[in-house]
Amino acid sequence: MTEVMGLRLAYRGFVTGIAGAYVWVAIAMLLGAVLHGDPLQPLRPLAIAISPVAASSELAFVLGLIGIQAGGALVGMCFAYFFARFFTVRATLAAAAPIVALLAWALIAAGLARGLGVPMGALEVAPILATIGYGLLLGAGVPIRGEVTYPSGSPST
Repeated sequence: MTEVMGLRLAYRGFVTGIAGAYVWVAIAMLLGAVLHGDPLQPLRPLAIAISPVAASSELAFVLGLIGIQAGGALVGMCFAYFFARFFTVRATLAAAAPIVALLAWALIAAGLARGLGVPMGALEVAPILATIGYGLLLGAGVPIRGEVTYPSGSPST
């Protein structure tokens, strides 16, 4: 695996993950407003996980956005570095990214609900659709193997 530029791949995953996190927030807030009448409803559990005193709307938005940005960047970087380096076809990468994002969301939601006692339903519509949107952007933005390989096959040759 030395022929893959790992740092470049991880960086692209990090940046794409941050961009995808903005997509997650936009979709989740839009669906939260439509379904619940409160655009910050999907962000509140994440804000409460960071700080139990995140009762105000402003603090819920800021802390929720920070949590989503950190998680989005981490998931994007890990997906790119550990999974995307093996994909050579864009279609399979675009299909795998939403699946990995949904698995990561399920783990995060379950961990928050059990470990911290934060009231978060893993099967809520707004976060799931937002996560699928995040995964689609991640799959479109992370490079495939041919885009991050060294031209001669290895950096040592």
